[in-house]
Amino acid sequence: KVARQLPTKDFVDATLSVQVTLDWYFDAIERGLAELFAEGGDVVNVCVLGHSIGGWVARAYLGGLGGSSSAVYRLAKDRITSLVTLGTPHTSPKSALVDQTRGLLYEIAASPACSSRALVNRGVKVTCVGSLGLRGKLLTTELEELVAATSYLPLVGRFGPDVRGDEIVPTELAFMEAPARRVEIERCSETGSAVRHAHVLPTPWNL
Repeated sequence: KVARQLPTKDFVDATLSVQVTLDWYFDAIERGLAELFAEGGDVVNVCVLGHSIGGWVARAYLGGLGGSSSAVYRLAKDRITSLVTLGTPHTSPKSALVDQTRGLLYEIAASPACSSRALVNRGVKVTCVGSLGLRGKLLTTELEELVAATSYLPLVGRFGPDVRGDEIVPTELAFMEAPARRVEIERCSETGSAVRHAHVLPTPWNL
């Protein structure tokens, strides 16, 4: 469904609209919330957990960029008490070689209602979890290091010993501003393995 926006002028100009482009994500969120409220009643507290793009889609929804005025959204504003993002890119710096979200993340980051301060003031505790388990290298025999380098370079404009992340998202992009809680992890306490964006080889079909 996002692909419908690919050939448009807004896509080329990196000015995609959050409300128009992500409407089906917001609809899915509201369907899930409606089920929770139907089962738990209107006094249930909800924690939203978002991985990768899911983290900033949830942030946009909570900030009202979905444009919803439904009863579910009004109730969600009162009953969602926490947001946890995992491996979510929350910023697109000027050093980035390309805006891979084609303007979507810029709109979210620029919206005061989507800031951690605004969410916390509404009673939503915000926690961002980012990995620093993997460095990127181009001259390497390790596939993960090669994937990391080709992921980090367009996102922050560089790679090297000082750029770490989860193989897809550099650590420096994975956090919202204070007062959001910042949690950095490197290795799994159970397996000792580096914490990755996904425990499969990342492809366009499984990200």
